[in-house]
Amino acid sequence: MASFTDIVSLGYRCRTTRRLRDHFGFETAFPFDWWVTPLKGAIRIVQDWDLDALYDPDSLREVWIGDRLAYIKHEHYGVKLQHDFPFEPDGKWVDRNWRAGLDNARARSRHLMERFDALNCADRRVLFVRELDGKDERAIHRAVGLKTVIQQRIPLAETAFLLISRSGIGAEGWIALQIDDPLEDPWEGNAAIWDAALSTLGFSLGRSDAPQETSQRPRSALGPLEAGAS
Repeated sequence: MASFTDIVSLGYRCRTTRRLRDHFGFETAFPFDWWVTPLKGAIRIVQDWDLDALYDPDSLREVWIGDRLAYIKHEHYGVKLQHDFPFEPDGKWVDRNWRAGLDNARARSRHLMERFDALNCADRRVLFVRELDGKDERAIHRAVGLKTVIQQRIPLAETAFLLISRSGIGAEGWIALQIDDPLEDPWEGNAAIWDAALSTLGFSLGRSDAPQETSQRPRSALGPLEAGAS
């Protein structure tokens, strides 16, 4: 049985995070947990690691459904910042004054990115998990790129990579797992289907505490990687 100190969702959506947390029993948050992120965008975000670019107002586009603001999307990264900004009282639609929440969103993401960087230590065994959508499966080579930039970001940690899809498609350096969960409503998906599939891996979370800064652990350094993959 493989045991990990940390399990980190790389998206693509909120359901991935919820199912992993419930199955393995943790609540530690990381940057991609509540975004909807395409593979290409995830690579660019990890490469740049740039809060100014991520929350540049000129790059954030409102997406409307009728007269309701559904979400805010980053034009360059393609990420839907699904839960970064306040909602209307009904809890479903983004508040039209969302720009007032930019500072809070930025501060939260800084905290989560610094927590991610603090994984860069030899005592961490990190399982990174990516769920694929249909577009991801048609550009599966990008999963290799995502793995590369993460290993460049935290080279000291021991890492493993799990790729979840409805088809069971694999990619170099990733463990492939088929989870055919057609349930889209509620958003959390079918817990029984996910639990049954995840249990076949024999993985466990041996230490679920979030990494803490110490004199031995390299401090966070937000900023671009010197080299990357796409």
